[in-house]
Amino acid sequence: MTLEREPPDRAAELRTGADRVKRVLRPLLAVVAFAFVVWAFRDLALRWESGRVHIDWFWVACSLVPLAVGGVVLAYSWTGLLSRMAGRPVPLGPGLALHTESQMARYLPGKVGIPMVRMAGAKSLGVAPATAGSSVLVELMSFVAVGGLVGSALLAWQSKLLPGLLQSFGRVAPIAVVALSLLLLALMVLDRQRYPGRVLRAMALEGEGPLVPVGLPFLHVLYWLTWAAHGYLVARAVGSGVEPALAGSGLFVVAPIIGFLALVAPAGAGVREAVLSMGLVPALGAAPALGALIVSRGATLIADVVLWVVLRPLRAR
Repeated sequence: MTLEREPPDRAAELRTGADRVKRVLRPLLAVVAFAFVVWAFRDLALRWESGRVHIDWFWVACSLVPLAVGGVVLAYSWTGLLSRMAGRPVPLGPGLALHTESQMARYLPGKVGIPMVRMAGAKSLGVAPATAGSSVLVELMSFVAVGGLVGSALLAWQSKLLPGLLQSFGRVAPIAVVALSLLLLALMVLDRQRYPGRVLRAMALEGEGPLVPVGLPFLHVLYWLTWAAHGYLVARAVGSGVEPALAGSGLFVVAPIIGFLALVAPAGAGVREAVLSMGLVPALGAAPALGALIVSRGATLIADVVLWVVLRPLRAR
């Protein structure tokens, strides 16, 4: 009788390798992120101007609307993505509620809460936990690529209105637009069956066809435009004129992406504000820029909580 040797668990090996990379990179990223935040806020302190900042609460209230709309759009896009990855329809209501619940978990350091919450609720949607967990990675690819595309395009379009560093970025933004467009196109046209076998097993992918549905990037474009609208309204809330507010709206798209990629910062706290301060201080002044940072962070938290409370009852359906 011949005993067959069991094949190695490639998915487990892949996860172990990823964990090792995270353990090495996380302390380094933490130091880099901390140094960047300190440098940015030191520059903010050096530019500080005395005086009070008048906040228009009407504009603040208006800034909550695009955040809420964007949250629903992002949840809807993820539900469609999960349906494509699982090869079967996912119930819309519970899918929206689960996504919103996982977004609340991003306030944990390292963003570990997002995949954990989605994997915990995967069975209620009729999909494998591994599929729900890997959907975070696929969503992130489109999320970051489209966000960089939209942010770069807005900054390039508004480059004449941008001061200093942002104007230089606006000049090189077309290069970023082309590179990110090619990456996104590859995700939309490359059949998943061409991926390495270990990747397919680790992500628990089923079916065939591209991982990214054609409609997903367009929904992400709409999502990031709501962030640009939020940035414009927040700038108006601290007394900015129309042109400076428009010039800084693209920055409200780029900054959350950089904050999101800073895994050591819960919900990008500190990193996002540091990036925003670099562009808003020359355009608005130090005191109004700081007011805009505080208002935007508070509005984001309020919108997340309200959306979670409103959609939570759908989890039981």
